[in-house]
Amino acid sequence: MKKYSIQDLWIRVILFFVICVILIFTFQTFIIPLVRQLFNNGNPFPEALETNLIRAMNGIVGIGLVYVFLQFDRQKMETVGFSWNKKMALEWILLSIPITIVGLIPTVFIELSFEILPTELELVDPIAIIFNFSAAMFAIALGEEILFRGYIQSILETEYSFVVAAIVSAGLFGLLHLLLLARFGRFEDMIAILFSAFFIGLTFSYVFKTTRYNLILPVAIHGFWDTFYFIFQAETTYETFFHTLMGIVASIIGAMVIFILIYLYSTKRLTKIMIE
Repeated sequence: MKKYSIQDLWIRVILFFVICVILIFTFQTFIIPLVRQLFNNGNPFPEALETNLIRAMNGIVGIGLVYVFLQFDRQKMETVGFSWNKKMALEWILLSIPITIVGLIPTVFIELSFEILPTELELVDPIAIIFNFSAAMFAIALGEEILFRGYIQSILETEYSFVVAAIVSAGLFGLLHLLLLARFGRFEDMIAILFSAFFIGLTFSYVFKTTRYNLILPVAIHGFWDTFYFIFQAETTYETFFHTLMGIVASIIGAMVIFILIYLYSTKRLTKIMIE
């Protein structure tokens, strides 16, 4: 990543985030109603599906915006981790599945215990699972990781430490998710998603750094996380502040589990492989 002055760096970060938010809300205003009209007679989709549609749109906006900003600075997408590591790609993709499942076990257990998730799950339409997996992996996860880890974190690390860059990128990651729920007007939901996204964002930042700033592993974990949450019919709706608190705690524990597993993988295997 090209090195910038502090002033140019923050101009890019702030301008990038503001434009991203404006584009996302513009697309939501005009594109989502059109999609509803074409595929659901103008009616809203089920909440989990509609949320994924909105986030998929966010991801696509993020990818396009990163490309434009990099073109402006005459840089390639590889500078933000958008590259295929032939040596490690398959291992990272396969590894992401058990890591995500293990991270989700305590998260789902806590949310089921406090009835944040439905205790009686209905079978999810296989077509819906395929659609949501595709949206989660190739639009939501890819777009959000390029946006927050690939671009914002990378550009911040040209001047600041990893810790500062991770906190800022994760904070903006949480803020964007909060803004997406603002239209529903539920304060509990917005607080829960702000902190949950922030802590899982910190873990994604660590995964990104651990793989020497390649997006394959954070994208894969992010995509599988969102897909499994859809299968469990998770909805960002919290009835009380206690549920909000438990939802945040569940997300923190899940993020910590993934962090520990990635740390162990890094120290036991990844570091040795990457220096060969």
